[in-house]
Amino acid sequence: MKNVFKSIGHIKERCVYLKKKLLILGICIGVVFMIGAKMTKTAGANTIPDVIKPSVVLAYVPKGAVLYDNIDGNAVNLIYSGQRVEILKDRSGEWYFVKYKNKKGWVKRAALEIPKEAPVNTSVLADKVITDYANSNLLSDTEHFVWVDIDRQRIYVLKGENGNRTIEKRIVCATGKNETPTVRGTFKTGDKGEWFYTERLKSGAKYWVRFDGSYLFHSVAMDKDKNITDNVLGEKRSSGCVRMSVEDAKWFYENIEEGTSVWIY
Repeated sequence: MKNVFKSIGHIKERCVYLKKKLLILGICIGVVFMIGAKMTKTAGANTIPDVIKPSVVLAYVPKGAVLYDNIDGNAVNLIYSGQRVEILKDRSGEWYFVKYKNKKGWVKRAALEIPKEAPVNTSVLADKVITDYANSNLLSDTEHFVWVDIDRQRIYVLKGENGNRTIEKRIVCATGKNETPTVRGTFKTGDKGEWFYTERLKSGAKYWVRFDGSYLFHSVAMDKDKNITDNVLGEKRSSGCVRMSVEDAKWFYENIEEGTSVWIY
């Protein structure tokens, strides 16, 4: 009889032990699922949807080229014939800052074959796609965030707090031609002015807002007397700046605060 009670006691101890093991296992599995779900959510937030296309300009190098560390600087690498390089920006259409494999540097214009502009994507990007991606990934120190969609030649102005912004305005624009591309990346708006004119380019514009060096948001192109010389929007048209109608440029100038984040893609 004692052996029977002893066996029963042993079974109870084993049951308690197994329950503890199962409880610990259940907690571990739950933690794993929570971590996995969080990682999946984070990965999804950082993934750019397929409908948002990068506007990379690739130039062909038919006879090879020298990659320089600066304009008229030192040679740092050779680009073999038949390769392609990504154009990041130009300097007066004579030198180009390019990315070749994992290296960046300057290449002379004569070494490159730059393709013509591809047709503009005419599909409309849904509000939810814009707000979902912006609120998951894009931050700004002001109440506005500016997204330039080169693929569609559109500017999306979002307003609100980080993570909870809505679209305030969609603007048709004209970014840089492939020969003079608009720089891509993340920037911040800087100083601004109501008018400028460049003698070298024989062109000016109203309501400019700087976002990177000589790259500006501004109105359509004008002559020195402020007459519009090119009012075409909705296609790659400029020397690198982002053009808008006079009305939209004025609104942008008056409403977008200095230090607003800008994403150009």
